[in-house]
Amino acid sequence: MTNHVDFTVVLRGYHKAAVDAVVARTEQALASNDPALRAAVRNELGNVNFDLRLRGYDRPQVDDYLARAAAELG
Repeated sequence: MTNHVDFTVVLRGYHKAAVDAVVARTEQALASNDPALRAAVRNELGNVNFDLRLRGYDRPQVDDYLARAAAELG
């Protein structure tokens, strides 16, 4: 995974601030060797739901990133 994620902004997509917060926690967990942190974030990724907003992040891009990150935290 990369340390910087850029998602396309679309007319109707996921709430940017909420996605940014989850991505920040995910990047922190990916960089960590703490199994408890990695497991907690992996569980969060499996249950996360984002509100839809005008000018939000592209949903398929975010979903793909979260799936890849969860697998890597695995």
